[in-house]
Amino acid sequence: MKIYNMENSLDVSVPMEEVWCFFSNPNNLAILTPPEFKLHFTQELPSQMMIGQKITYGLCPFPGFRIRWESEITGITKFKQFIDEQRKGPFVYWRHKHLFNEKAGMTEIRDHLEYALPFGMAGDAFHPLVKRKIKKMFTYRNKKLEEVFS
Repeated sequence: MKIYNMENSLDVSVPMEEVWCFFSNPNNLAILTPPEFKLHFTQELPSQMMIGQKITYGLCPFPGFRIRWESEITGITKFKQFIDEQRKGPFVYWRHKHLFNEKAGMTEIRDHLEYALPFGMAGDAFHPLVKRKIKKMFTYRNKKLEEVFS
């Protein structure tokens, strides 16, 4: 299994507490997901994430291809980081670490994503397409975060 890595980073001019408050509400995932993914939650979510919390939703990463995704919050260090891992979904492995760092009146929002595709070498042949989709997701997300925190 080949594990791919992707990094993303954005600095926003707001205090850490405000950024953490936004990210710790799992409902805000809907704001950060591109509309063409047609995200819909399959459960009612609390306004605060917690370790062990499972979040299930459906989305369309590619036209005509709807998937069910379940992720679990596997780690939280308040004002520093949280980790979500896919439990059911299209990837063999998915671990997304969200990192927050306060610096000079700003908050750095960083992502470290590790993922593996199904179907071995055949699946890896689709990695360029998957990588473009993930980059597009992060680009959209950064734009929305700039709007939310402007």
